[in-house]
Formats: sequence, C-alpha cells, structure tokens
Amino acid sequence: MKKFDYEEIVGHSLIQKKLRQAVATDHVVSAYLLCGSRGIGKKTIMSAFAAALLCQNPNEGKPCLSCPACRLLLSGNHPDLIRLELPADKKTIGVELVREQLIKEAYIRPFHAGRKVFIIEDGELMTAEAQNALLKILEEPPAYAVFLILSTAPDQLLETVRSRCLKLQLLPLSDSVCRQYFENLPAEYNDRKELAASFSQGVIGRGLLMLENEAYYQLYQKTMSQLAAFAESRSALTDFSQFLTQNKEYIQDIIDFMLIFLRDCLRSKISEHPKLICTDQKATLQRFLSVYSTGGLVHSTEALIHFRERLSKNASFTAAVLELLTKMQEETHG
Repeated sequence: MKKFDYEEIVGHSLIQKKLRQAVATDHVVSAYLLCGSRGIGKKTIMSAFAAALLCQNPNEGKPCLSCPACRLLLSGNHPDLIRLELPADKKTIGVELVREQLIKEAYIRPFHAGRKVFIIEDGELMTAEAQNALLKILEEPPAYAVFLILSTAPDQLLETVRSRCLKLQLLPLSDSVCRQYFENLPAEYNDRKELAASFSQGVIGRGLLMLENEAYYQLYQKTMSQLAAFAESRSALTDFSQFLTQNKEYIQDIIDFMLIFLRDCLRSKISEHPKLICTDQKATLQRFLSVYSTGGLVHSTEALIHFRERLSKNASFTAAVLELLTKMQEETHG
C-alpha cells in the first residue's frame, strides 16, 4: 500500500499539491516530466499520482486505496498501468521497446479505468530514435492516455519531447527534514542513522542506500580504510591500486565516496566547526589534515575529477589509477 500512498512521501509538498489538484479538478495533461536526482522520490510520487489517476473514488486528488482499481494496483495486476524500464541486459531503451510497450499499448483502449497510464523510468536512457517514436504519440495522444516520464538528466531528452510535457523539478530536501526522517526510523538503525542523514544531502534515497544496502555500506567503509592507510604510508599506493582494480565495477561509487571525504577535509581546513558528511570518519579526517595542505587537498580533488573524466572517455583503467594515486601521493609524501 505504501508504494501508492501520498502519505509516505517525504517533502515536495508543492508538487504533491499540484498533482492532487490536477486529479481533483480533472485538469490532467497528457504528459508529465518529473526530474530530480536518483533517490529523491520520483518513483514514489509518480506511483501515487498514477494510482490517483486510475482510482475509482479519489479523495482530494489522492487514491482511496480500497476500490477495485486500487486493489488491482496493490496486487501489481492493473492492466491500465504500464511501466517501461531499462532491460537488465541493456544500457539504453531502444525504439522497438517503445513501440511495443508504449505506442502499441497506447492505441488499445483502457480495460478497466477511464485512463491508461504509462510510466517511463530513466527517460534519458531512451535512444534518439526511441524518443522520436515517442514524440509522435505525445503530439497526438489518445484522450485517455497519460505519460509520466522520470529523468535524472532531462537535458538528455530531445527538446521536442520536453516541450510536449509539463515539467516538474524535485529539489533536494532541507537538512532538518532529512535528519527528522532518519531520527524517526526504528532503533535497529541507530548505529548508522547519523551517517545516513548526513550522506543523504537532501536526497532521502541516498541516505537509505547507506542505511539499508550492506554491500554499499561496506564498500564505503573499505574505501575509507584505504584512504586512512594511504595518508600514513607510501607503500599503501599498491594496496589502494589493487583495491580500485578489484572493485572496478563499483568505481563510480568509490569516486563519490572519495570526493565527499575530500570535501569534508577541505571544509575542516577552512572552518572551525565544519558540517561533515562522513560523520564516522573523524579519525581518518585528522590523519589527512596532518599530511595534506589546503592546496594539496584541492589538487587531489582535481586529480580525482580528472580520473572520473578519463574513465568516461574509456581511458586505460590501470594507467588512470596510477596517475591518480601518484598525484595524490605527491601532494602528501613528496
């Protein structure tokens, strides 16, 4: 039930209000584009909106969660809700998938409700050909069809597609809202609540990943351990290089962890009472501050950003790692 319930959404009250009013006043447009960071709540909001669109007895724009249509949704069997997701074995959403799961389905009248709702997750992953195929039906949609496109990178969508949608942007939540959310979680999470709240940076889903995904949390801890050793010994370069190579599949997460940690170090250099994200790594932070100057931290951050850019251009992973770690080592051990 929570999946389709507006009451489970944290924050974003103005967008919630706009979507509820659209249902309550029957002023629903044919296409919506909901944008925001991964984990910020796009799927939760659009699932609740889709439920309200299909509900037989919506109350103030919210789904009743008890009518036959809502029960079908809750069971995962509503024939008039179609989700288009990236296939597990693909990196893009191709035109054939759009034609089969969206366009073909859109011209079949609703089976149960007065509307047919299509949720397109990761819309920016549609190929240009797929987007052009979608554009044709967005320009002349059936009266009963509503398209809900979710995107973390709307600029990667064609302008012609964006212009056919009502764009809604989800902004990061305030620090106080995030902290209150995590503080109210069950006691079983107590040992990681503070880290999850600070790590969220306005995106609840990011904090929940740290809280609930043990593999993600362990990768973070191992990255911090490598950084601690790196700040103490020249010989740690080899171990760090092996760690990065062994975890090549998760290198983007590791880069994020390192950038966040270096950001904490820089803030600690320039502020007496810095607001830290890696709240559990104060000892490691002190080790870095003892061997890195402010300039050294800046140069190391720049080297890490350059490393990420090199990987995006398919540079040699081994060579890029060696360049990064050598540069970082030069900044501390000379």
